Amino acid sequence: MKTDSLFYRLFQTEPSLALDLAGLTVESARYLFTSREVKQTAFRFDGILEPHPDQPFDPVVFVEVQFQPDPDFYLRFFGEIILFLRQYRTLRPWLALVIYPQRQVERPSEAARPFLDLPNLRRVYLNQVPLLESSNPKLWLIALLTAEDSQLPPIVEKVKAHRNSNPSDGVDWIELLETILVNRLPDITREEIQIMFGLQDTDLKKTRFYQDTFNEGRQEGLEQGLEQGLEQGLHNGIELGVKEGLEKGVRKGREEGEAALLLRILERRFGPLSIDVKERIASTDAETLLIYGERVLDATSLDDIFDDGSSLT
Repeated sequence: MKTDSLFYRLFQTEPSLALDLAGLTVESARYLFTSREVKQTAFRFDGILEPHPDQPFDPVVFVEVQFQPDPDFYLRFFGEIILFLRQYRTLRPWLALVIYPQRQVERPSEAARPFLDLPNLRRVYLNQVPLLESSNPKLWLIALLTAEDSQLPPIVEKVKAHRNSNPSDGVDWIELLETILVNRLPDITREEIQIMFGLQDTDLKKTRFYQDTFNEGRQEGLEQGLEQGLEQGLHNGIELGVKEGLEKGVRKGREEGEAALLLRILERRFGPLSIDVKERIASTDAETLLIYGERVLDATSLDDIFDDGSSLT
C-alpha cells in the first residue's frame, strides 16, 4: 500500500487528524474527507477536507502527503488548487496542507519558493510533531511511519494496550497495525510480522478482512448457484424441476462461497496456491470446507489444514 493511500484511509475515518496537523481547531464533524479530480488535466488530489454546507466560513483544506523529494511538487500542487478553485467556483477560504516525514524531504525549486510564504500553506514535518504524546491513538499509527525500526515495538504495544482497553471503539486496530507494518517492513512476511510484534493471536473471524472476504465469497457463490439452479429448473419446464434446481443451486452456491472464502484466506496466509490445492478445495463439500476454515486459525502450513498425510506445500 502506498503511503499516501494509508494517510487517505486514516483521514477518511477521522478528519480531525489532518485538522490537528494543520493547526486548526475546527470540529472534525463539520468536515468530509474526499478525493476530487480536476477534469481538464485529470489531476487528482490526495484528499480534500470539505466543510459541511451549514458552515460557510470553514476553509476547504487541500491535503497532500509527500514522502519523496520532488522539486516540482509545489508548482504542481498549487496549479491543481488553482484549477480546482476555477472549476468548482467555491467562495470559501482555503488552506493547503502538506505532510512530510521530515524537513529534508522538502525540495522546492527556485520557481516554487515564493509559494512557501503564502499564509494559506501549512507544512507539517512528522518527525517534529509529538505524535506519541497525543491523546488520539490514530496519531500513534502515523508515528509508525517515521519511527526508527528499534522504536516500532513499543509503539505497537501502546496501540495494542489501547485496543485491549477500548474493545468496542469500532476500529480494527490489529488490521491497521499489520497494514502499516507490512508497508514499513516490505522484506518481512505478514506472518513474520505477526509473530515479531505479537499479533498472531488475532481472532481471524473478527477481522474486517475475514468479514469482507466471507461476505463477498458467500454472496458470489449464492448468486452463481441460484442462477444455475433457476436455469436448470426452467430447462426441465416443470415446477418440480424449478424447485429442485433452486435447492441444488443454493447448496452449490454455499459450497462455492465457502471455497472462494477459503482460497482467499489461504492465499493471504501462505501465498500463491498450487493447482492441486485449488482443485481439491473446488471438489470439497461445504461442511468439510468449514472444517478447513477453522484449522486456518492455528495452521502453520497447508498440511496442517488438510491433515490427511499428503503434502500439499
